[in-house]
Amino acid sequence: MATLTLTQLKKHYPNGFQALHGIDLAFNDGELVVIVGPSGCGKSTLLRTLAGLEDISSGDLEINGRRVNDLEPAERDIAMVFQNYALYPHMSVFNNMAYGLKNRGTPKDEIQRRVAETAELLDLSALLDRRPKQLSGGQRQRVAMGRAIVREPQVFLFDEPLSNLDAKLRVQMRLEIRRLQKRLKVTSVYVTHDQTEAMTLADRLVVMNGGRVEQCGTPMELYDRPATTFVAGFIGSPAMNFLTAQPKGGDLILPSGGRLSHEKARSLASDAPLTLGIRPEHLVPLEAGQRMPAGTAELEARVELVEPLGADTLAYCRLEGQEAPLVVRLNGEHAVADDDRLRLAITADRAHLFDGDDQRLS
Repeated sequence: MATLTLTQLKKHYPNGFQALHGIDLAFNDGELVVIVGPSGCGKSTLLRTLAGLEDISSGDLEINGRRVNDLEPAERDIAMVFQNYALYPHMSVFNNMAYGLKNRGTPKDEIQRRVAETAELLDLSALLDRRPKQLSGGQRQRVAMGRAIVREPQVFLFDEPLSNLDAKLRVQMRLEIRRLQKRLKVTSVYVTHDQTEAMTLADRLVVMNGGRVEQCGTPMELYDRPATTFVAGFIGSPAMNFLTAQPKGGDLILPSGGRLSHEKARSLASDAPLTLGIRPEHLVPLEAGQRMPAGTAELEARVELVEPLGADTLAYCRLEGQEAPLVVRLNGEHAVADDDRLRLAITADRAHLFDGDDQRLS
């Protein structure tokens, strides 16, 4: 059990590139924190600095209040699960799981006990004599996790561990990781680019952008109240729609000419254009002849492409005065076809407003 504290953590390379810009984060005892962000945002570099595989240029990394910047990876009591499993092909499952314990001089009976208990936990007991080439991808990933678990570390680090698995297996392993983490109650840091993994696994979610922490909070906090347009556009699939909104007379004028009454617009000191964000599921379709509810703005858009997904249907629409397509999430039973015109209602309580610096206003 452990806490991790990162204080103004920076990483720069000899060529002058700075990968991490003063990261301040605290990981609580027993929680699972997921780090997401686009390629090159610094999430894997951050994980490698925690593991001791990358030197820290400046700042502090503490585990349980102890500064560990200069400790070797083996001295940090951290176990890492890699993307490519990193199993020894010539060793059995048992020996792969026991390898780290043998190197540490753990007594044989203790090794036997830990491997047997972990194999039972991961449903690997019948596979202990097999070699990695005789296992499926999911079984190999469980062996990699078992090798980490038998060490009984203070912290687990996961570096995109499910990216090599097919979609069905990813779902299964995602549930397995969450179940294990809750049972073992080991502080865990998990890096992924997969939003579904991030939203379903995390106690807290960290969104990184350009080597900085853009926002940190529970998955639903980030989904419901994104701090910036970057977070708003990154969290959620399909992504949030963004419209230009022009403040005027206490209202917001939208690209199609729709007018939205919004409390924030009445208190603005400037009439500079704003960005209004609206999630695809919060665009409400109106039936022909249906009157708009009070306090809403209407958009009229032409459907360009329909994606039926079963329970849901995604309609990609063209809105006059808007370059990017408008994505609408409809009930799967909603009849819609290419070139249909949709009347859509936006309510102020579902609208997210951002200023010219892409920072949240409301």
